[in-house]
Amino acid sequence: MNKNINMGFSQQTFAFDQPNDQNLEKEVLTYIDSIIAETDLVTIDNVVNHFSMQPDKWPETLILNWVNELFRDDKIHLIIDGTKYMSENIKAALTEPAQLSSNFMQRRKTLSIIKTHFSEPAQWKDVEIIKPEVVEESALLKAQHLGRELFKADVPVSQNSLCRSLRRHLRMWRSRLEEFEKVAGTGNYPGIDEIQKGLYLLNKHLSIHDPCQFIETFLNSENRLCDASSQFAILDNFYRNQLHSWNTLVKAVEDFTPNRRILEKDPEVKKALGILCKILKEPKPYSMIREISGLISIVKAANDPVVDEQTASARTLAVERIEKKIDKIVRILDEKNANDDTRNKALFPLQTGKKKIKMASNIQNINVCINEAIEQFDDVLDMLGWYNT
Repeated sequence: MNKNINMGFSQQTFAFDQPNDQNLEKEVLTYIDSIIAETDLVTIDNVVNHFSMQPDKWPETLILNWVNELFRDDKIHLIIDGTKYMSENIKAALTEPAQLSSNFMQRRKTLSIIKTHFSEPAQWKDVEIIKPEVVEESALLKAQHLGRELFKADVPVSQNSLCRSLRRHLRMWRSRLEEFEKVAGTGNYPGIDEIQKGLYLLNKHLSIHDPCQFIETFLNSENRLCDASSQFAILDNFYRNQLHSWNTLVKAVEDFTPNRRILEKDPEVKKALGILCKILKEPKPYSMIREISGLISIVKAANDPVVDEQTASARTLAVERIEKKIDKIVRILDEKNANDDTRNKALFPLQTGKKKIKMASNIQNINVCINEAIEQFDDVLDMLGWYNT
């Protein structure tokens, strides 16, 4: 029986005594593992395209030889038209006598299918590569149980399906933590240490593509993953449901701070403001967030009258400044015997600014209106040709 079955292209054979280059084989297998781990699906076409486009541009026949080697060594299996093929199918067809004509025809069909799909480039995309089921059943059962505990979801037990499911859930965790990290990096938000530790742990697991190593690492990290799961639940609740309350807290403390000395004259207000500031500095403030709304109400009730008084005073001073500038413009217009059209153009911007100041609800808006009025005043002086301000 000839053990070198020509698969239809140069140098591609099922040669069971063919020499092996471990580095090239490992490189191809590593790529296959990584693609299966990340996308769940890899075909011969994917492998050929990837390595043929590398800087050293491997020949297609060489790439196919290494896929063949991995298949021959039972490091990968193939799925063609929904049927799984293993190297033992080929070995049986080559070495075991066919007792029945039906067996002979079946073996011949098996060889023909594999030969055709290997030798014709148009067929490569139809040959899916999967990993052999090599993890012990006891380890799979433990990993399945741990997965159910961590993710509160059904997890399959067969090796490849289990790995896909676990990785999918870990990627979902990572995606959510990355979203949290983006928010936490923009301001004073809690949980950044827990987020970064969680991402480190998840990236460590997701960087392992070999099923055996992945399951082993997953089980050995049970305690860390359980802690990460608890932290994730807390962070997920905060960034999904409590972020608005936190942003309200940050804005409130910012608004109260300028009047803190006045507000702290009232013991109850002082206590409430102190707790708000404490919550803001807590590394893990989650259990205290429900108190925020009530505490803000206490301080706001004392702060609003202070702000109203300050705003009224600022508004009065601002109006006086605008009126002085209007008076100055009127004097210049009188000196120049300006007509009505010129008077309207000169005075309208300042009179509008004066109205805006009277309607402004806070000191910040009043200051904006003042700055605009000063610029308009200078523009009017330029228009009138009067520069000695």
